[in-house]
Amino acid sequence: MHTPNSSWRLAVRLPENEITGGSLLTQRALPFLIPLLVVAIGSNWRDPALGQSTVATIPVSMPLLIKGGTLIDGTGTHRRKADIRVENGVIREIGHLKPTAAERVINAKGLIVAPGFIDTHSHADGGLMETPDAESQIRQGITTAIVGQDGGSHLPLAKYFEDVQAKHVALNIASFVGHGTVRGVVMGEDYKRPATAEETAKMAALVDQEMQAGALGLSSGLEYDPGLYSTTEEVIACAKAASKHGGLYISHVRDEENEALTSFRELIRIADEAHLPAQISHIKLGSSNVWGKADETLRLMGDADRRGLDITADVYPYTYWRSTIIVITPTRDWTDRGAWQKGLDEIGGPANVLLSTYTPDLVWQGKTLAQISQMTGRDAVTTIQEIVKNTHGEGATGKEGVVVTAMQENDLRRFIAAPRIMFCTDGGLGGSHPRAAGTYPRILGRYVRQWHVLTLENAIRKMTSLPAGRMGFADRGTLKPGMKADIVLFDANKVIDTATTASPMAQPIGLPCVIVNGVPVLDGGKMTGQRPGMVLRRTEAPLKQE
Repeated sequence: MHTPNSSWRLAVRLPENEITGGSLLTQRALPFLIPLLVVAIGSNWRDPALGQSTVATIPVSMPLLIKGGTLIDGTGTHRRKADIRVENGVIREIGHLKPTAAERVINAKGLIVAPGFIDTHSHADGGLMETPDAESQIRQGITTAIVGQDGGSHLPLAKYFEDVQAKHVALNIASFVGHGTVRGVVMGEDYKRPATAEETAKMAALVDQEMQAGALGLSSGLEYDPGLYSTTEEVIACAKAASKHGGLYISHVRDEENEALTSFRELIRIADEAHLPAQISHIKLGSSNVWGKADETLRLMGDADRRGLDITADVYPYTYWRSTIIVITPTRDWTDRGAWQKGLDEIGGPANVLLSTYTPDLVWQGKTLAQISQMTGRDAVTTIQEIVKNTHGEGATGKEGVVVTAMQENDLRRFIAAPRIMFCTDGGLGGSHPRAAGTYPRILGRYVRQWHVLTLENAIRKMTSLPAGRMGFADRGTLKPGMKADIVLFDANKVIDTATTASPMAQPIGLPCVIVNGVPVLDGGKMTGQRPGMVLRRTEAPLKQE
């Protein structure tokens, strides 16, 4: 659930967020900057004195020495004291190092130095061209965002990748090809039916085209139009096209509520018959009928692995999801009051449904269905049907979104602690769910420091080397010589999220510095305006994660 594409024609687009000015890191020696090839000509930087964007002829960096920090290298091994030397966007040396005259020294005393975080399920492509600094991502320590999720991707990806490179953005971008997108291209408005063999072949051909452009694999959103109407066989055919190129299948499964385990089994079947690894997107057990079944879910995944398959998942650290109100019920017969009531009962009732966006009546926005019902004197189902009519009915122009508390904390903690489940935001550059601004600091501050659900070393592994291996990024995800210099500095004693449903874009604290491809993009808690991000294309098969 969770920021869906409600139509094949539209990629996810989230509200833009403000990008504020920043200051450069204090440099130790030479008062000049050395241009590097890792960042492209034409990026913007922000003059901290003027507080405005200025066009720089060459985005710049210089050799860095990150000194005095405590390294957690991403492999899961114990932390250690060491310095890191960065040149030309690459980690050149790690040890007890002395500064050279040409280096800028970053004082990391009292801070953890870790690889940049990789968001395995991101919607940062929504609005990225308008807000290329990607501030809500960078402030979390995210240096790579994996987009093209939930079955929705840019098409053709070759053109999108060119646009991203020409624009210059602050973080690295990689993408899946969306099953829903190719289904929509092939079937047009006549998508509410199974595809013919000829149509399925055309979809597979488009997947093949996008894999050749560098897609990481195939994504699906089988709870949403148009993927909702596809057969498993159709998805298998498309997944086979991705498999030929060493791709991964990643899926927002058909049902995350009552039929969650059945949906996980469908994903496993697709992986088996298409001969490729698979990942469950933002894994959750979202209704009372499946609460408490995290261990059963993990056994299901483990059994598949023991049969020679390769099944992983990602998760965000919240017990509530954000999506459209229509996913509360699997039926598209929105006049069925019984179906709506059943859906409400299974997620704990109308008090658990917050109407986070509602353009037809802003007075309703920010209130739960229970509060709206009390305010209007209408029951919750009648309220839902009015919302749906005004936003999804014929000729409707309104927009809606809901934040629904539907998961159990104990299940969530089991998934967060599981060795082969990595982390994601399922968020973009704005929006009404705090995961878009708070996911990674929340894990570090709450699930590690406060609640001891997992160790800091293991949390960092699940943010870095685990997803890097899964996505085939051989030169990212760990701190060692020769790796790309995507690096995060944070205070393990202070880092925490502050975003809430009432203030979803509130900035985290305790994470002052983020470096992408050797270039500081967050410095002393302020955005620098540098945009050294790269497009990361599939270069090899996703690695089996142990």
